[in-house]
Amino acid sequence: MNARPTHKRSRGGVAAARRRTGAGTIAGIVVVVVVAVAVVVGLLQRANRTDDAASAQIPVVTSSAAGAAVAVDKAAAVVTMGKAGAPATIDVYEDFLCPICGQFEHTYGDQIRQAVTDGKLDVRYHVVNLLDDRSDPPGYSMAAASAALAVAEADPGAFASFHDSLYGAQPSEGGRGYDANQLDALATALGVPKGRVADALASKEFDQAVQTSLQTAATNPALRQQTSAGSGFGTPTVAVDGRLVDVSDPNWLTAILAAH
Repeated sequence: MNARPTHKRSRGGVAAARRRTGAGTIAGIVVVVVVAVAVVVGLLQRANRTDDAASAQIPVVTSSAAGAAVAVDKAAAVVTMGKAGAPATIDVYEDFLCPICGQFEHTYGDQIRQAVTDGKLDVRYHVVNLLDDRSDPPGYSMAAASAALAVAEADPGAFASFHDSLYGAQPSEGGRGYDANQLDALATALGVPKGRVADALASKEFDQAVQTSLQTAATNPALRQQTSAGSGFGTPTVAVDGRLVDVSDPNWLTAILAAH
């Protein structure tokens, strides 16, 4: 902000102005010091939270669909869960950091898993990294998606529980995501050979497939949704037979199963 010039008409006026300026300078210094202290405290608190997050163990959630058949398409970054030839198939596009995906899983996850275990539904999970720049440090979306693919390939039976565990203790958007060691430890707890996930992340084994999956979805006109920000691809997105599903309708899954 530019200060308005002060016109000094007398020595008294000048002296008074100088006193006010001096008081303002002192007050300004105090404010700067207070802000600086607040910044330092905030950084220390953030560092402590980061240290806590880095040492945290991801709680294991044993999925009710843990026994379901699982197949992975590495090139397409798609994990299919469910009995081959089930009457209905849905495509679910998710980002493990996406909070709305977390809400979707908490709201409809049990129904989806039940339909899968009943043999009524196949789910094709397209794991994407839409929010890769929304973690601190960036990259959690890619890491989680790649880890899920590594788990599905190494131990298909562990995928459902790995998927549900990441949503069960989902990191906050804008915060610190789980690192390679934490993701590997979760996978190991679920029976995946130790180091399989960490090695996949270090070698970026699935990065290109995940990125291509996102680009394919984002440029598919059939997957565009209307949002407050305009038309575009977002997560979660659910499609059946190539058509978008309105998941704001609480009966969307019942309708799909009834139609098949």
